[in-house]
Amino acid sequence: MKKYLTTIIALAVLAVVASVAVVILTLNSRKDGPGSDPGETPGTEYVRLFNYNLDSVAKAESSYDGSTYVVERSKDEEGNTVWICTSDPSIETYSSSISSLISTIVSSSSATPIRDVENLKEYGFTEDRKSSMFIRLTTLEGLSDTIYIGNFDFTRNSRYVYLDDGSDTVYKLNARSAERMLIRKQDLIQMKAFTYLSTDVPEHFTVYSKGEKLLELSCTGVDEETGAAWTVKHPIERDSENSAVNDIISTLKDIPLFEISGELVAEEELVNYGLAPADIEYYLYMKDTDGNVRRYSIKVGFKSEDGNYYYCTVDDGIDGFYDVYTVDVRYISKSIDPLAYVDTFLYVKDSDLLGKVLIEYGGETQTMEYEYETVKTTNPKGEEVEELKVTRFFNGREAVDDDNYCIVINDNRFTPPTEEDLAKNRDNDVSNDTNTANPYEAFNHLLFSLYSNLILSDISLEEPAADALGERVIAVTYTERDGSVYKIELFERDNTTAYAYINGHYAGGYCRTTGLRGNDYRNGDYPASLKALNIVMAMIAA
Repeated sequence: MKKYLTTIIALAVLAVVASVAVVILTLNSRKDGPGSDPGETPGTEYVRLFNYNLDSVAKAESSYDGSTYVVERSKDEEGNTVWICTSDPSIETYSSSISSLISTIVSSSSATPIRDVENLKEYGFTEDRKSSMFIRLTTLEGLSDTIYIGNFDFTRNSRYVYLDDGSDTVYKLNARSAERMLIRKQDLIQMKAFTYLSTDVPEHFTVYSKGEKLLELSCTGVDEETGAAWTVKHPIERDSENSAVNDIISTLKDIPLFEISGELVAEEELVNYGLAPADIEYYLYMKDTDGNVRRYSIKVGFKSEDGNYYYCTVDDGIDGFYDVYTVDVRYISKSIDPLAYVDTFLYVKDSDLLGKVLIEYGGETQTMEYEYETVKTTNPKGEEVEELKVTRFFNGREAVDDDNYCIVINDNRFTPPTEEDLAKNRDNDVSNDTNTANPYEAFNHLLFSLYSNLILSDISLEEPAADALGERVIAVTYTERDGSVYKIELFERDNTTAYAYINGHYAGGYCRTTGLRGNDYRNGDYPASLKALNIVMAMIAA
């Protein structure tokens, strides 16, 4: 009996819940207006509102949020179809965007009809069957159709639209499709930040943060394989890390801009968007094939309320008024570290450019010299050709590439190889090879050690006072084959770092000296210790 009683109680509760649900749905239906009308019962009937295609449209007019835009088909000097904004000739239209928009309008205008509507005002239309939002298309033959957009339905997933044909039929259209039919300013212009062509050549790139110059670079040339080469002008004058510069410019190219936040924003109102001054500003100057230079820019400010976008501007405004856009936070960075774009190596060049390297370290002087000779040889085709032969010398002794003349490197001990060591290295089984270095390998290790240890660890723009410089840790003088001289000097800053100078001028930062003072050139942090390699070379040359 208890089981049956429980079942009866459960059925009674379900009946009450169902009754309440019916009442709530009825009240909601009445409260939201249209939605309970039998004429709105979903069906399978769809009507295409515009029976046009893109090629037949000569003119489009739209009103949205108090602004009206008119675009008309035209021809450029070469006879290509273009679209111009006749309602505001100051707008530089982007014809492909407009063509895409009109294609969207004519292809996404299928709607569900609600017939025999008695009161169009309930659906958001005036007594004369109009509304403040509309889209009007005119064909090349002069035929014209207008669609007015009214209220949302109670689900807010659809909107009511009315085709101005004098009938009593309202149509139900997907809300997003309805809004995509409207022409807004962002539909007329190029909605991308940096839109230069692949044939354009960069000239200058500058970054500002809060109105202060953060980074400035000048392009020194473009190579088809490696891309643009740059020189840093600010915060210090140095060679740049070209790949890093080209990467950031590449990410800025064609960044998509989104919905305009407000139509035109007065200059004094930019502060409300974090754009006066902007958190970050990028400026790129590009030269086209005709020699004309164009500046591209984007200023980035606050995040939008949902946190997904930054407010931004991409021009200098007109008469004190600006277009404000939004850009996805994933597409642009507001944090720039100048050090990432400066070539932090104090000197690194192709070794074939070098004639001599003089190393002054630990009270000793070491020399690395290159001798060049043009010799005749035979190529694989049997043809006699000339090639450049390079001979390397360390402290006057030739650094031969010969594994019969090598040193064993084991836990910082450097010893001559035994016959057993040599046999292991010749048995074609690399798993039991003894770790050795021949003079040529050691010579190259030493050069790499200089490159990898003479590198800025941080940028410090303020030059230290003369009395703040400690003992000179190392001096390396690179003399290139053309006579150019680069003298790198490190002066002790503390136990682990030293201030860097190039040809007597402050290099704009300091280097870490642990790699120079260590004795393990295979250490993970310091790939080639200068001290260890000096020992290796000294033993080989003995």
